[in-house]
Amino acid sequence: MGKKIKIAVIDSGINTQMCNLNKCVIHSTGFGVNSEGYIEENKTLPARNLHGTIVAAIIHHICSDVELISINILDENLSSDGRILAYSLSQVFDYKPDIIHMSLGTVKKRYIFPLRKIVKEAKRLNITIVAAAENLQRVSYPAYLKGVIGVKAGWFDDCMKYSYKQGFFHAPAGIDGIEFLQEIPDIQNVRGTSLSAAYISGHLARMLKDKNNLSYKEAKEALQKGLLKKE
Repeated sequence: MGKKIKIAVIDSGINTQMCNLNKCVIHSTGFGVNSEGYIEENKTLPARNLHGTIVAAIIHHICSDVELISINILDENLSSDGRILAYSLSQVFDYKPDIIHMSLGTVKKRYIFPLRKIVKEAKRLNITIVAAAENLQRVSYPAYLKGVIGVKAGWFDDCMKYSYKQGFFHAPAGIDGIEFLQEIPDIQNVRGTSLSAAYISGHLARMLKDKNNLSYKEAKEALQKGLLKKE
């Protein structure tokens, strides 16, 4: 069996009543801006979009031996504030995850400095950050930062396949083959790099199961070696 891999999922929250996720979500919380303009934690913030639930279901499909921490920062339109993104990342270290999963990011350069500080801290703690690149191919952060496993979308005939080229991992962009998601109406056409990143986090979790904490470099090499085994 190996150890369970702890993954912090920063997204729109996870609905634990769906996709059998109640068995693997060990903690849920959220962050938002209050009426006075300050960021505050809200542990009862509901999942306002299915996005985070879909991401969690993909991760769990690829690797069932995971413990998920749901960090809810996205609203019903999958929008947030860059300050909330940076702050939630800084707080997530308290949960001591093996992986920080981000199916989101920002194209605003003013957040590069705080995000780089967070990436540096993650590397110090041997926590790997997996982040989706922006769907429109614009440079986005933290996916494009050194020390982050950046993920783009690809076309595959098997949900267990992925590839690596030009500094990014590429994985399926849809939900074909993800059993629990086939029964949910109106999501069959959902596609994007955000889903692709979930596949890579799942594959990385499988590779971490029987290993001690890996550095970013070792985690990236493990994913690349896993790719060679698939070919």
